[in-house]
Amino acid sequence: MPRKILSISEALASPIRRQIVLYLLENPGSSFNKLSRRLNIGLGNLYSHILILSRVGLIRFKKSGCRTFLYVNTNLLINNKNSKKHYS
Repeated sequence: MPRKILSISEALASPIRRQIVLYLLENPGSSFNKLSRRLNIGLGNLYSHILILSRVGLIRFKKSGCRTFLYVNTNLLINNKNSKKHYS
């Protein structure tokens, strides 16, 4: 069983997860299928990375019918960046 990721920094330590976040920042509201095709990642692998990002609050979902759209929680990124400046 994978170790539970506790922080945003740990979640973003993975290059694939950073790619996911960057892609969603540029393409908010992308679907799992579109993201999978654009990043050349299998749906199962993508889902596991999205799950980790959502557990730390970086990704949020919006369901419409049978489709799910993915968005980055930009407020969390801004707050995390500001808190690091405060402690630097």
